[in-house]
Amino acid sequence: MEDKRRKTKIPRLMSRSVEFLLKNATGEQLNFLNQLANHPSFRSFVNLIDKFKLYNIQEVFTFKAPSADALAYFREKKLGEVMGLDQLIDACESAYKEIERRKRLKEGGTNAKSRR
Repeated sequence: MEDKRRKTKIPRLMSRSVEFLLKNATGEQLNFLNQLANHPSFRSFVNLIDKFKLYNIQEVFTFKAPSADALAYFREKKLGEVMGLDQLIDACESAYKEIERRKRLKEGGTNAKSRR
């Protein structure tokens, strides 16, 4: 019988910019991102980023734009800030996968390709 309390996990696709960042990072940089993601206070960092995102949403709704173009520019700027921080979090959480992928490549295993 299936457990109805269990939530279905939807796999998240990695953005191209995060994938580029991870593939071009040095081993030291990947280890830093991995250590950051595994640090006990990483969840506090993510919560702080969430508060920043809520602040940006509130700021967009309260912004008094002189024109429609100014409002569109302001919204895109705030969206870029939020997406950049989300991608940083994704890079930290995905650094371990890239480290493992590089280990498999170094070992020359038959299953060296990434399974993303």
